[in-house]
Amino acid sequence: MPPLSALVDFLRTYGPVASSDSLCVENLWQTQKQFNVAPIETPAPRADDIRATLLGDAPRNVILTGTAGDGKTYHIRDFLLSSVPEAAANWPGDEDVLSFTLPSGRELRVIRDLSEISDTEKANELPSVCAALLGETPERLYLVAANDGQLLKYFRDAAAHGGPEAEHARRLHVRLSEMLRSETSVDDTLSLELMNLSRTWDEAVVDRIFDAVLEHPGWDRDCGSCPGLDGSNPCPIRLNRQLLRNIDGQPPSPFRQRIKQTLALAAANDQHVPVRQLLTLVVNIILGDSRNPNRPLMDCKTAHERARQGQYGFVNPYDNAVGLNLRPERRRTNRVFSVFEMLAVGHETNNLLDAVLVQNKPQAVFKALFDEEPTYGLNLFEPLRSEYFTIAGAAGVDGAKHQFALGLASQRRRAFFRLPDETLGEMASPWRLTIFHHGGAYLRLARALANHTDRDVIDRTTEQILRGMNRAYTGMMTSDKHRLWLSGTIGKTDEPSGRVATLDPIERVGSSTCSVRLDCDAVTRRPSLVVMPPRFGDQTPLSRLDLRPLLFEYLMRVANGSLPASFSRQCQQEIRHFSLVTQTWIDARLGKADDERQSVQLLSLGSRGELRGDPLEVY
Repeated sequence: MPPLSALVDFLRTYGPVASSDSLCVENLWQTQKQFNVAPIETPAPRADDIRATLLGDAPRNVILTGTAGDGKTYHIRDFLLSSVPEAAANWPGDEDVLSFTLPSGRELRVIRDLSEISDTEKANELPSVCAALLGETPERLYLVAANDGQLLKYFRDAAAHGGPEAEHARRLHVRLSEMLRSETSVDDTLSLELMNLSRTWDEAVVDRIFDAVLEHPGWDRDCGSCPGLDGSNPCPIRLNRQLLRNIDGQPPSPFRQRIKQTLALAAANDQHVPVRQLLTLVVNIILGDSRNPNRPLMDCKTAHERARQGQYGFVNPYDNAVGLNLRPERRRTNRVFSVFEMLAVGHETNNLLDAVLVQNKPQAVFKALFDEEPTYGLNLFEPLRSEYFTIAGAAGVDGAKHQFALGLASQRRRAFFRLPDETLGEMASPWRLTIFHHGGAYLRLARALANHTDRDVIDRTTEQILRGMNRAYTGMMTSDKHRLWLSGTIGKTDEPSGRVATLDPIERVGSSTCSVRLDCDAVTRRPSLVVMPPRFGDQTPLSRLDLRPLLFEYLMRVANGSLPASFSRQCQQEIRHFSLVTQTWIDARLGKADDERQSVQLLSLGSRGELRGDPLEVY
């Protein structure tokens, strides 16, 4: 029997289990003391911003917002213990509102969680909070953690109750509502930095969270002498950990890289995964066990049994990544697993990738998928495949068919997490195993726009987006990719496409006319399609189409031949609205008179698939 690991037992408390509360800062130290392990140091990505805001030459108040598990309390603790000498002896304290003296001599009042303080304390603190946020008491600053709803409710209720602070509370409610709606962090009328921790997606932060678990010193202390490290039946805990590690001098883990890409795609879709859930994910991948849903995580004893009996199908890390070791109701309560459920990982496929799994060809893709890491690859799948073709195929054994189908879905999940992005061709892309076939293209475009690099990627994608929009607007299989035709129908109709245009096409490049291009939205940090006015005037965009992953997928599929109506009516409505807004702004900018006759063009396809407009005069 291998030695038991205190670190493994400690990590189990971070997993997706009902009693998992060690991730809450209030319980952190007690849990670490119980297991006698070093703390898991997760990053506080806005820590430097908090210090600069509260300790700078022109200090302002700080409010931290975000969803549960984003690390609001962790950020407060990090700031106090690093910047306020007296905090070490008084944190976390029993009071609802803590008071400290900053190095500058200013008073700092700290509200760790606005939703947890009493109504009486909220009322008592209201005049001081209002005065500080309105800049009337620079000698007193606030550091507050609150989710968006609780923050707005605090000031809305105060305004409704009347009293001397009602007008101040109403004013703050209006300004904070606007800041949250527009996703801005500052307001010229307030002494405030509003930091939304749900908007702090960063690949480096995800790596630091993973490394906090994967590179914890307890692995060497507890597992360094374990006999289950090598051999034909390795320890599944150590093996699963190894599949996620980035080791110096070796290629990055494809498993971890695909997880980060998936999280980035989810963030672009406003599906934010907080720090707490990221820790849950990495622990579940390493320790997940589907044998008994009531005990979904391995300990050292269980890992030894799985290795001794070769039961690696129960501890498959690729299945654990999507939460298949959990009961459905428990899986649904952990937001991180819904990210993979949204992609339908394991259920989507195509003929080429299924041919690789079933027929072992083409060889290039087969070798890329199965040459490495055989434990969860051929060792698990080949017996099922062989039984299916030799027994189930001849005798129609339902059990063998069922097990083969489950194994096939599991290998699709493994393929999604392991196949390279581009090198094997478009149809062998791992994103073809999801509903977002162009997820990789979306991420490459977003990176190119944000970093102002890869002009070829931007130009090529712009052409595809324009071709997709022209096809969706007109209903014709046009190849036009250098101009945008805002076509529609005449009269009242629900028909989403039409062949009538009241504006000349908008060119990709234009100096004396409007132009269309892709850029990165400064607020959402998503790609967007913008229509720009002529270069000699004000360069404020006339209109902007927010390219969320779903809309991007729709346009790319239409550009590649899918029928517009077969995918998403919602997407059709979005681009139709964009067309109406754009036409309105262009008409207003050009200053067209109400009695001026309008030029109408009937669109048709030229010999090379380009759109042509034949003018008609409408009076």
